[in-house]
Amino acid sequence: MQQFEGGTLPEIPGGWTSRTIPAAGRQLELVLPADPDAMLDDPAVLAANEVNDYMPYWSYLWPAATIMCDALLAADWPAGTEILELGAGVGLVGLAALTRGWRVTFSDYDDTALELCRINAVANGFPEVGTLNFDWRDPIDRQFPVILGCEIIYDAQTHDAVLDVISRMLLDDGVCWLGDPGRSQAPRFATKAEAAGFCVQVRNEQGQPDPQASADGFRIYELLRSAP
Repeated sequence: MQQFEGGTLPEIPGGWTSRTIPAAGRQLELVLPADPDAMLDDPAVLAANEVNDYMPYWSYLWPAATIMCDALLAADWPAGTEILELGAGVGLVGLAALTRGWRVTFSDYDDTALELCRINAVANGFPEVGTLNFDWRDPIDRQFPVILGCEIIYDAQTHDAVLDVISRMLLDDGVCWLGDPGRSQAPRFATKAEAAGFCVQVRNEQGQPDPQASADGFRIYELLRSAP
């Protein structure tokens, strides 16, 4: 086990490292796995994969995360707004939301990821954060006015589960922002979301409504239950 200011993390293949990430107009301090690929051959990971297709995706700092952090500067949600981050991973997007004065609950299906989010929140001056451990295939009965996710719609096989989570956990008048770097499955997710009854609006890297945003570049897919 390795001790940090905000908690304790287990030893992992490749070990842990620290990085300073410029995001959302701030310099955010992150603890994160030094070599996420090293985890792929870990016996515990391989055993979990045999049971439920588990993969340690939480351990990567995905490339769209910093872009989404900056895009959050355009959001006008009031201070104190409760936000759920889906697939929080190392917690960068949630940290950016905390800097805006919003109350963030980090969620993931890996306890190590959630402990890492707590540690990173403490390192950046946010000792009071919530966490939820759940599988998207089994949503929790709790609702939020804002749901955020980044790089979680790249796999068509998870689209139904992600939409079910949003349907169950987003308040009737809530909003969901899903950031994507331009992967091929994202437009298909948007089409499926509209078929499920959501109003979908595309936003660009600046977080502004932009139906012409490039399909080959970063987009935010905003989901509402009804047109604004």
